[in-house]
This record gives sequence, C-alpha cells and structure tokens, in this order.
Amino acid sequence: MVHLEMTDMQICHNLTINDLPNELLIYIFSMIDFESLLAVAKVCVRWQQLCLTPCIWDNTRLIVCMKNYVRISDNIVPFVAKYLKNVKLQYFKLYSQVRASLISYCPNLTHLEISISQVDSCIFDDLGHWPNLKFLSFRNSLIVQNPDGSNGNFVYHLPFEKLKYLETLILSNFALTQSSLYSMLQCVNLVSINMEKMKNIPADFLESLLRTKQSSLHALHIYGDTLNDDIVCSISNCKVLQVLHIMTCKTLFDSSLRHLNRLKNLRSLKLRHGYFSTNALISYFTNNKFQYLTYLSLSRCMHVTMHVAKAIKTSAPNLKELSFYLCPFIIAPDFKKNELQKMFNIELLLD
Repeated sequence: MVHLEMTDMQICHNLTINDLPNELLIYIFSMIDFESLLAVAKVCVRWQQLCLTPCIWDNTRLIVCMKNYVRISDNIVPFVAKYLKNVKLQYFKLYSQVRASLISYCPNLTHLEISISQVDSCIFDDLGHWPNLKFLSFRNSLIVQNPDGSNGNFVYHLPFEKLKYLETLILSNFALTQSSLYSMLQCVNLVSINMEKMKNIPADFLESLLRTKQSSLHALHIYGDTLNDDIVCSISNCKVLQVLHIMTCKTLFDSSLRHLNRLKNLRSLKLRHGYFSTNALISYFTNNKFQYLTYLSLSRCMHVTMHVAKAIKTSAPNLKELSFYLCPFIIAPDFKKNELQKMFNIELLLD
C-alpha cells in the first residue's frame, strides 16, 4: 500500500500542463485576457489549435487604449481576430487609427463598448459592419463631428435597422435624429436601455418604445426631463422590469410614485432629485414589499426623512446599497448619522 501511494505521488509530480485534456485547457484559456491569449497561441501547435476554439472568445475582450493602439492596429492577428467578439475602446481618441483593422479583421463582433473616449461620428456608419452586435455602449464618451462638418449640430443617425440582435444599448452625450430613434423600435431583442445621459427624448417616442417593450424590458436608465404621469404609467406596465433608474424626477409628483406600485420585481431603483412628499414616500415603501431590491438611490430627494428610512428598512430586507446623497434631512441639526448606519448596517452614501 505504501509503495502504491509513493508511485501515485511520483506520477503526480511528473504531470505537466500538457497532460491536461483539451477540454480543461480550453476552459483555462477562456478565462485569460486577450493579450495573454495571443501569447498562449504562440507556445505550440496544440495550444494554437485550441485557441481557435470559438467558445474561448465568447468572453475574451480586446481593450484598445492610447498605450497599445499602434501595436493592436498593426498586429491584430487575422487568424485570431476573426473569432473576436468583444472590443472595448477605453480612454481613447484616435478611432480613425484602428478603424480599418476592426472592420477588416473583426467581422463577428457582438459587444462594442466605447468608454470615456472620443470617437469620430463615422463610428455610426461602421456599425453596419457588425450586424450581430448584442451589446453597444457609448458610456461617458464624446462623439465628434466628421471633418466635413455635416453633423455640426451633434445630432446623429444610429442605424438600429441594421442591428436586429441588439439586446443592450447605452447612449451618452449626443442626440439622435427622430428617424434613428424610431428605428430603435425595430430592435425586437432590446431589453436593456440606458439613456441617462441624453436629454429631450420626445415623449411620443418614449410612449411607443415602452408600449413595444411591455413584456420584455428588463432595465431602463433615463433622464427625467420629459417624463410625466402617463409615461411613468407606461413604465409601470413593463412587468418584468428589474432595473429602473430615473436621473431626475423634478417633473414627477406623488401620483407618479403610486404608478410604480405595479413593479414587483425591481432589483435596482434610482429616483434622483425628486419632490415626492414625505407621506407619499412612506406610503410607497410601507405598502410594497421589495423582496428583490438590492440597490436604492433617493439622492437629492427633498422630502426624505428618518421615517422614510425606517419604512425602507422594513420593506427592503435584502438591500445592500442605499444612497441619500444630498438629501436635506442628513444636514439637519437633529440628524443622527450613527442611528441610520446602525439601522441598515450596509453601504450608505450620505455625502
């Protein structure tokens, strides 16, 4: 028995990574970043062949920034790039330098993220080269006009009619043409929409969008300057909605808050800069059970009080994050910060 155990230990000590089965190596390769995966593909013929397994590229993301764009644009390996599905431009402002490489080598993109970057408006024309996009984001980014100045008013056409598979859309600080907005209605798979950074979205478009998404919309992030009672009522008809973030609720009143009673599956709720009365807030949180809610923001809401906080504590037992940022009650002389922190014992944003 001792001899057998020693033999087994010796065998284990002699094992190398190449003794692992292909399935396990593929799993390992699928967990590493793009740069590492390119290096892995150069190790040996077997590893190179395994790196061509399509499932490896489902979650592997190419991040292009100002430090690596020359190498990326000049050396994207064609046999690898055609499998690439996920690209992120981060802290970047030379889209024209990588444009040709992305279009030529990466026809199968499903995720395109432009984050804290400056890109030319030709990006909208280029979207037609990636008809399989499921995720499109322009978070905190700036779109600059083309040299001919044709888009000098910073109103652009985003070709939703070519993005039939789009599921998640995150827009930023620019406006879309009316025809572009209404073409969004053709994206039947769109279930997560973030328009927090866009103002003056026409009310009739919102009504149409919400009407077509009543049975499918999971997340809505929106600026509230065009919201009214009727639109909030339409939002409340989206029965599977899990995330509702309204950046400013200045145009909404207590009646709007009552409409939201219909939303029973909320996991994340932001009602920022609102004038809902204290009684309406207490009623909203007292008369509803937010079993799934983990994030709540009432930042800048004028009439939040400790009584509202206590109602929230009772109605949302699984809350993990709560924001009362710039709510007047936290700067009142009788505010008891320790009492509030002890009440929730979770991450609180107060100032």
